[in-house]
Amino acid sequence: MTVPVVAPPREYAGGADTAISRSPTPPPASAAIAYAPRVPIATTGDTGSAGPHPTGGIAWPVLGITDRERSLDFYCGVLGLQIAGNQPQQSGGPGRTLLSAGGRALMLEAIADPEPSEWVDDDLQRGMRHVGFKVDDIEPWADRVRAAGAPFTMEPRDAFGDVRIAFFLDPDGAHLELVQGNVGYTHPGSPELVARERALPAPATPRFDHVALSVADLPRTLACYRRGAGAALIGELYAADDPRGFRITYLQAGPAILELFSFDRPLRPNPWRPGRVTPGLLRIGLSSDDPARAAAMLLEAGGSHPAAGGPDADVVLDPDGTPLEIAAAPVAERRSRSG
Repeated sequence: MTVPVVAPPREYAGGADTAISRSPTPPPASAAIAYAPRVPIATTGDTGSAGPHPTGGIAWPVLGITDRERSLDFYCGVLGLQIAGNQPQQSGGPGRTLLSAGGRALMLEAIADPEPSEWVDDDLQRGMRHVGFKVDDIEPWADRVRAAGAPFTMEPRDAFGDVRIAFFLDPDGAHLELVQGNVGYTHPGSPELVARERALPAPATPRFDHVALSVADLPRTLACYRRGAGAALIGELYAADDPRGFRITYLQAGPAILELFSFDRPLRPNPWRPGRVTPGLLRIGLSSDDPARAAAMLLEAGGSHPAAGGPDADVVLDPDGTPLEIAAAPVAERRSRSG
């Protein structure tokens, strides 16, 4: 079966050259989603004895969408992503579409009756801040985004850390970033992980790279993700001239990176609320071959559950109230095994 090229709609049209084929299901080898092996760290207590960590890191960020065709036109037609699965058994549930972003995953979740988002473009708000994509050359991709009519919150510019970045919004207001180059850490944490990052070739099309979170208590959040999710410290970047005391802590979480933003100033509350569904940045998906044990470890490391029996009872909240869904390994990992 061949899926036809779909031109972006008028409000996101960037010319004939921006139309990119949406791959069929299953995807070709180029669209296979790769997941890093689980990190072998010791575990203790009720969650089990020493052994491999049950969490394989980030499976995907989940973005809420209100018009699937419009979102596919944007993510596939403008950013060059490919459909990797849109059946419940492939994407983890009805109304969800799994995309491949340079061999890594992005999940779109359709929202029928969205409520207004309380997310604001200010990193002094706790929770999810943006989803980042690595590119080889930021300018042509920024040109495509601009031609598609997407609003920029930051035009391409050189940033501290020796990278070039740009920020923009998707059709439903999810904050996205393009990143060119590798971070020059002011405080490297793991020479091995830094070297691994630098050895990864720059992608020809945008590759999902990271999710950024603003956190109120960095040591507490670090403990949650390191002990509870098996993430490993890559390094830190400190903006010495930022009056907010801005620091970014980078964690390797499976194939992708968690960027933790911390400040010397108090933060606004996380806009996420149980049962309240809004478009844009929704959740972070983690992969695990033992979801129950993975959830128990997150809870033991400082996570929490929303009200028992209420909406969203199947997610775990990190210390800042960011919801984490745990995807069973057969859903999250089969794409890497198929290619």
